[in-house]
Amino acid sequence: MDDNSNLKGLENFVLLVLGSINRPLSLLHLEKEVFLLWNFHPSIKNYLHFIKHYRGPFSVEIERIAKNPFYLENCWDYIPPKKGDDLSGGYLKLNQNGEVKYSHLFEQANANPSLQNLLTGVKMVRELYDNLTLEELLLLIYDTYPEYREKSNVFFKIFDKREILAKKMRSKGIIDDERYNLLVSGI
Repeated sequence: MDDNSNLKGLENFVLLVLGSINRPLSLLHLEKEVFLLWNFHPSIKNYLHFIKHYRGPFSVEIERIAKNPFYLENCWDYIPPKKGDDLSGGYLKLNQNGEVKYSHLFEQANANPSLQNLLTGVKMVRELYDNLTLEELLLLIYDTYPEYREKSNVFFKIFDKREILAKKMRSKGIIDDERYNLLVSGI
């Protein structure tokens, strides 16, 4: 695929993620949820690259598309972070045009048997990880992918709160007692 096809495909993928549950999504959540999907769905591996960065796994492609889409211009609104918000990266929300485009794209993708598993994965990831606060999400990412702690400028702050964060996740039913104990022990 050429670069234009890759960009268009990635923008469509972002639209599928945003539209799967139509509510505002932080750029941090978008990036980390796409990272999780990227790890489990080889079909999107060629579209993206993730590097170790200040807040864990980071994709230049995701950030550029979220803030300035080329092919899907005017499908979502990017709302910059409020003063003092050093984690979210801002928020994205589908607008009316995006909702219409999402419906058409979803129908096309759902008709393709090879994409049905990806659509199911997107929905599952959104349903699970959207329920996490920014810090809870990062704690799970850093615990699951410790190599992405290396350049983080928030890891120690989050690690220091790991017991409180893990307790909240356990009460939400996101993690079980075994994972709680592992998170709290910091292993």
